[in-house]
Amino acid sequence: MSRPSFYTMAGFQAGIAGVAAILLQVLPQGASEFGKMGSLAWLWGLMAALLSYTLLAGVNRYSNLMQRHTFATLQRVRPLFTRLTLWQMVVISALAGIGEELLFRAFLQNLISGHSNIWLGLGLSSLIFALLHFLSWFYFCITLLMGLLLGAGYYLSNSILFVIVWHGVYDLIALWVLVHAPQWLGLPRASVLKL
Repeated sequence: MSRPSFYTMAGFQAGIAGVAAILLQVLPQGASEFGKMGSLAWLWGLMAALLSYTLLAGVNRYSNLMQRHTFATLQRVRPLFTRLTLWQMVVISALAGIGEELLFRAFLQNLISGHSNIWLGLGLSSLIFALLHFLSWFYFCITLLMGLLLGAGYYLSNSILFVIVWHGVYDLIALWVLVHAPQWLGLPRASVLKL
């Protein structure tokens, strides 16, 4: 089985952004760029990404059970990203942050919440987000937790920019660590992981 190219991965993420943009044009959900955070939404997003990744890495570093599951997941996905340059990781992460947050938070969470309540909107959009990222039950749980955090952040801030930056920077850190520094998670160095 061949590895997807950078252009395939970037094209897929750009496609998600395109679908989200079309859905938001057809069924506008009233997403706000800056929301309650104003022009500092990008800075708060950066800080949220650093904090959430640091917390996850810290828990992983000191939990043998989590390390075993993380190692198994890394073994499966690391080969997809090992040949990416830093700028390619930036592009993929930025596109994922933009597309997935427009789709799951600005569109889906708002749509469901508007027809029911915020709890159902937050829960269902996060569940669908996690299901579409399913690699293992462990990764599903981590992704569900991140989806709930991003969804709550979006609800509380009313800022799509905040969660786009949070998601994109988080993904960039995760990709870089996956490829170059898995030892930060308490895992073997990159050279030890099977490619």
